[in-house]
Order: sequence, then C-alpha cells, then structure tokens
Amino acid sequence: MTATSQTRLLERPTTRAVLFVLAAGAAFAVYWLSSFILAASDATTKFGADSFFYIGLAEGEVINRSLRFHPVTVVLALAWMKILSPLTLWITPQHVLKAMSATIGALGVAAAMWAFAAVVPRRHVLVCGLIYASSLGVWYFSSIEESKIVTASLSVLYIATYLHLRDHWTRRGAAFLTAILLLACLNEIVAGFLIVIPFVDTLTRRGWDWRHGWWIAVHGLVGPLALFILEFVVNGRLVATDTHPEAASQFSHLLYWLSQNDYSVASIYSFLVKWLFFNIAAPSTDASYWANPAIKYGGDFEPALANYLTSPLSAGVVVLAGVMIVAIVLRRYRPVTLGNSAGIPSALMAYALVREVFFMIYLPNEPLVNSSATSLAHLLIVIIPFTASRFPAKQTVLVAFAMLLFLSNGIFFISQ
Repeated sequence: MTATSQTRLLERPTTRAVLFVLAAGAAFAVYWLSSFILAASDATTKFGADSFFYIGLAEGEVINRSLRFHPVTVVLALAWMKILSPLTLWITPQHVLKAMSATIGALGVAAAMWAFAAVVPRRHVLVCGLIYASSLGVWYFSSIEESKIVTASLSVLYIATYLHLRDHWTRRGAAFLTAILLLACLNEIVAGFLIVIPFVDTLTRRGWDWRHGWWIAVHGLVGPLALFILEFVVNGRLVATDTHPEAASQFSHLLYWLSQNDYSVASIYSFLVKWLFFNIAAPSTDASYWANPAIKYGGDFEPALANYLTSPLSAGVVVLAGVMIVAIVLRRYRPVTLGNSAGIPSALMAYALVREVFFMIYLPNEPLVNSSATSLAHLLIVIIPFTASRFPAKQTVLVAFAMLLFLSNGIFFISQ
C-alpha cells in the first residue's frame, strides 16, 4: 500500500472511528490488567495517590473528604457500581470499580486521538494516541481508584473539543465545551485553568476582539459557579463540615498545604523533573523513594534525570525525544509555519505553565498526582511542530518513540 493510499484510507470517517475504538479498547485492557498487578503488589499509593479514599466506593462506602473535593468521581463510581452490580457475582467489587478508572482512561485516549486529528496529519494520529496512552501518569492513574484520571480525561476532552471548535465555532459547540469545563471544575476546582487555552489562543490570533471573544468571558463564569456549588451546596449541605483545616473547605485546604510546604531549590528541582519528564516516562522501575507505609505513602521516584540512562529502553526514549526537540529548533528542519495551528502551542504552554506554577506553590511534594491533566498539552506542544517539520522519517521516529515508551513504562508496572 502506497503512502497516498494509506493516507486516503485513514481519512475515511469509518476507518478513523474503528481505529479510535480499537485503540481505546486496547488501552482499557492494558489499564485494567495493570490494576491487578498494582493491587497484588500493594502499589496503588505511589506518588501520593489517595486510592484508599476511593476503594470503599466498591461497597458503596463514601468518604466525606472525597465527596467534598471530587464529587464527580464519587457520583460516577456509585452509579458505575449500581449499574454493573450483576458482575460482582463473578468479579470482585474492587475489580469492577478498577474497571471504571480503566474505562475513563481509555475514553481519554479516544479523546486524545480526536485532539491529535485536529492538528496533525491523519497518518500520525494513531501513533500519537498510543504515545498519550502509554505515558506514565495517564497509565498509572487509569489503573487505580482515584479522581485524577477523571480530571485528566475531562481535560483531554476539553482540549479536543476546543481544537475542533476554534475553526468551526457554534453556540452548541461552545455550550458543550462549557459543560465539560463545569464537570471538570466540579471534580477538581483548579480545572478552571483550562480557560487559559481559548483565551490565549483567541488573543494570539485576533487580539482584543470582543466580537469573537465575548463567549470566553461567559465561559469563564463556570469556575466561580463550580466553586459556589462545591463550597455552599456540597460542603455543609450534602457533606458534613470537617473541623480539620486540611479537609474543611477548598480555601482551608489550600491554606493548610501552603503552610506546610518547602520551597527549597532541591524541592523545586524535584517538582520540575517529575512534572515535565517522569509524568511521561518512568526513569526507573524503583518508585520506593520516601515510601512510608505508616501514612499510606507508597513512594516516588528519586529525582534524578540520570536514572533514565540505566536502561536501554528509557535511554532510547530520551534519545528519540531529543531528536524531536532538535527537529523543532534546528533551522534546517524546523517548520516554516504551523499554518492554522500557530496559536495552539502557545495556548497549551500557557495552560500547562499556569497549572504547573500553581501546584509547585500549592503541593510541590506530589507533582505526579496532578501532572497527568497536562500530559496531552505537553505532548501537543512537541508533536504539533515536529509533525510540521521538514525532518525525514517523522512517522518512524514517532512509532519508535511509542514502542519504547510503552515497553519502558510497561516494565515499570511489571516490576512492582
């Protein structure tokens, strides 16, 4: 099959739909299988994950703290267990619940492919989706009971919807985008940072143009509305108030952690390498650094980039990532223009930076818990200009990167 005929085949809506379903199905299978491995090795509290707050949902037990801060995850889990309760005759309730995280992660993979389809050539969409699916943060949180994969997948759906909406704007599309933002904010209030994407993109393309940007101002009211619902409807009405400052309210929670944090150079370095690099590719199979079973902390990676060089697979991931960076910045290969996608990397970078700075101030010791919501943004920032570059064999580089990333991160899960 020639490259031209292959491209035409991939451009068919039916073919794309089949690929999306197959990729999401494969992702679900991998994530659910990984959940068995992590549960068997008691590795579900790595990186500061609070899976112990959610495991009781398998039996209908609701922890007030989870409902106060992440009500969308709790409601989804309760509905999931109710609908799939007949399956508990053959599968333990805990594994039925884990299947929910795997399903949400898999839907996020399909949404990521939809996002890539808006900004990269069709022939690259599938492999780019596999890169997203294989990224460590997405893979890990799709394999445990947590709220983070819900936030990540809603963030991916928001980005994908906006990338398609920006050139074919409709009121219905804007309303759908707003509904996604509301759900994301109700699951995690800081998901409101997503509004930075349409704001910066519109500002970059059109400047201060109220005629085209008025809807963003209305769209931005979602954040305050979600905060009102969380603080004055969920907290105190649906959920009893808590006297501990860490769990009393959104504001109390924020102030509590701000008073606990260490902002040393070592702490900031550790945060940055984990947020930017370890979230995509595991640097080693050992994530027992700082493990403390007494407080249900399963451990983390040692904050050392040199650990990537201890394995040929992880070293290969680094080399191929370097190749893509070179293709973007080297004058010989870098794209002459990004065309209609020119404003997207800047908008995604602004969103990723705002979220990164917030969590570096708010919770610098647990970056991997919160970075998966920026995984797609980080990948798009690199992949959009790379696929538009004049570098030869781009598909070969992407396929090799996807394979090495999957194998390297897969060994991490198997080694737990």
